[in-house]
Amino acid sequence: MANIPQASDSGDASTLPALGLRWAALRGMLGSPLIDAEDQRELRRELLQELKSVEQSMSRVSARSGLELSTKIDVLAQALRELTFPDGRNALDLLESIRGDVTSLVPRNAEKSTHLSRGPVLQRPAEGGPASGPAPSTGSGA
Repeated sequence: MANIPQASDSGDASTLPALGLRWAALRGMLGSPLIDAEDQRELRRELLQELKSVEQSMSRVSARSGLELSTKIDVLAQALRELTFPDGRNALDLLESIRGDVTSLVPRNAEKSTHLSRGPVLQRPAEGGPASGPAPSTGSGA
């Protein structure tokens, strides 16, 4: 049987991004057809138990950004998919709508960093002035 490291093994494991990555990794392992084999039943049980633990940990951590809030919505949507029948689609549609609202209302960090990292803006020469070369000196030393 495999030893599954617990989320508390690393100091950074209580952040929402770390929990989200752990959740995605566990979902990936559980999605493998190999895990459904009879001889893997105990491992599957352990993975499901750890998945529930990660989901509970996520509910105790506050989201600090729109992306982290969307991560929580994704986890909830997956849980609803597993629990609901075809008539539960309205809840999933509502979650998709909320995710869209969050991403449209919260400015993206990437846009901010791109804007802030731009180099200096070069001014074009005034009309009628030289197209290239240094500007003529006015003698004022400025």
